[in-house]
Amino acid sequence: MNDVCLWFYGVRGSYPVPDKSVIKYGGNTSSILIKNDEHSIIFDAGTGIINIGNHLEVNGNPKAKIDIFLTHLHLDHIQGLPFFNPLFDSQYEINLYCPDYQDIQVESVIYSLFNDPISPISNNGIKAKFKIIRLPLVNEKTIIIGQKIMIDYKKEDSHPLSGVLLYKLGVNNKYLVYATDVESPDGFGEDVVEFVRESNILIHDSQYFNSDYYDPDNSKIGFGHSTYSMAVQNALTCKVEKLFLFHYDPDYSDFKLKKMLKKARQGFKQTFLAREIKKISLRS
Repeated sequence: MNDVCLWFYGVRGSYPVPDKSVIKYGGNTSSILIKNDEHSIIFDAGTGIINIGNHLEVNGNPKAKIDIFLTHLHLDHIQGLPFFNPLFDSQYEINLYCPDYQDIQVESVIYSLFNDPISPISNNGIKAKFKIIRLPLVNEKTIIIGQKIMIDYKKEDSHPLSGVLLYKLGVNNKYLVYATDVESPDGFGEDVVEFVRESNILIHDSQYFNSDYYDPDNSKIGFGHSTYSMAVQNALTCKVEKLFLFHYDPDYSDFKLKKMLKKARQGFKQTFLAREIKKISLRS
């Protein structure tokens, strides 16, 4: 099987940041691409998915399926969908997986992004074969992409108000966990620890410095996001190989992120900053 690679195309939380102070690590909201020659898998559809669409048009196979997995429906995780070019190309088949929230009309939320008064595109503007697939909040079975790529997921409830899905991708006995929009000041619960345990790569929400999270005048406690030290503690507890900090506060410059990395590596040496357009092999 050919190599499976990861690209970060959106690493920022809350809203995109078009500013020269974030050029090195990136200012787009959450979206990552995992692909080989046959399959393209995307986690989340923030503004980073726009450049994923451009990447796939140049480097992808237009006859292949694209599978998009949403962690939840907050705007910074879906706002790029109306600008994802493969949706407007009839050669593509796109499956969009999202949590099956009981009290939310998932399809209405997604299609509202394409319709008046938010957008003039309308449903008719979507030319790809597009399907929305609801994922039961209790994982019933592994999703198989092609023959060898496996996707499992687990509901995590710390992000207000409806929680998020954590995803674990497995291929060639390598495992990647995507855990954004989580808050665990006391560490992951036992069930999540077992889900993440001994993964090769953990991509973990790291929105805050400890000083900002615990700021007595402007506390971020209960916002549903982690500090870098929470990410480090979970990486240690779960015995992962590599930790990628992710979903940075929009006010954090490249300079501040370098400071965050330095502090995080004091606790977990194999810590890295998620950086837009950085290619990572899942074999390494």
